[in-house]
Amino acid sequence: MAATWITIAASSLPEIIRMARPLFTRTPPVDNSHQQRMDVIGEQIAELQDAATQNADSIRKLATDMQKTIEVLQVGADQAERRLRRANQMVLIATTIAVLAFALAAYALAN
Repeated sequence: MAATWITIAASSLPEIIRMARPLFTRTPPVDNSHQQRMDVIGEQIAELQDAATQNADSIRKLATDMQKTIEVLQVGADQAERRLRRANQMVLIATTIAVLAFALAAYALAN
């Protein structure tokens, strides 16, 4: 069960990591003009906003994949539950037949 989730998540992991580590514009040295520093800060803010948007898209994609995985697991659990009920019914039928056969054999031996 966990292996399926890991397989799905592992395929998206490099993309998520790549988007989570944006390479920001370096702040210029202190001796540059104030306007140039403000321009760089504005660019860094834009990069952060872009990175946040990309992260949100990646999280949305991962959530969708997780939802599909959970749905598949639920279907599998339902099928397993039905099979278990059928197996329990078969055991009950087999036990009943065995008890009846034993009773018939005991009756036949007694007569």
